[in-house]
Amino acid sequence: MISGCGCLVDKVAKDDRAYLMANEIKAEGLAYWYLRLNGFLMISNFVVHPDTGSNQRTDVDILGVRFPHRAELLKSPMQDDDVFAGVNCKPYIAIAEVKRGTCDLNGPWTVPADQNMQRVLRAIGAFPNEEIEDIARALYEEGCADESSFLTLLCLGSKENLKIRETYPRVPQITWDRALRFIFNRFRRYRRQKVSHDQWNLDGRNLWNWVTDCTDPKEFAASVEVVS
Repeated sequence: MISGCGCLVDKVAKDDRAYLMANEIKAEGLAYWYLRLNGFLMISNFVVHPDTGSNQRTDVDILGVRFPHRAELLKSPMQDDDVFAGVNCKPYIAIAEVKRGTCDLNGPWTVPADQNMQRVLRAIGAFPNEEIEDIARALYEEGCADESSFLTLLCLGSKENLKIRETYPRVPQITWDRALRFIFNRFRRYRRQKVSHDQWNLDGRNLWNWVTDCTDPKEFAASVEVVS
């Protein structure tokens, strides 16, 4: 049993022990909790397979879907981030690219000839086959497609990428500062609802403990180091 971040943790693995004590969180772990608290159902490391051969084409850091009538709590539902709450009449499907540093999109998502978008869309299964090519084209050209579902690339990182803003102005870019401030406010405002969370993974429990050690969202965001 060890002590860290104001809590006692049983049977923490050696490599997790330093991780727990240093206010460090991996980029994909922080992205997961930010999206989870905004109502997304997710698959991490979603692999895009080839039609032939055994080498994977690429992978999606996080593939998530948020449904339009999502409401956490029956009375006075929790307010999600505006970038997601604004899509309230259709499912929101996010193909998320997570970076420790500046937001960016990997090459496989910007090269139409590779047809990786088509493969992801077929694997998701949210659209009829006859619509796949048009939706993939929209993703390659604009980074999003507003059809029966709102489907978009989504960037998470330390700061916005000006090139992505110019090339794909509709693609959301979420900075770690914004994500951490959201998490602070969610945990503080809804402390009574969130305090019972033994089933959360280590990242979630760490974020909770770090929030309780801080007095405001700015201090919290500055106290957390996002690592690879």
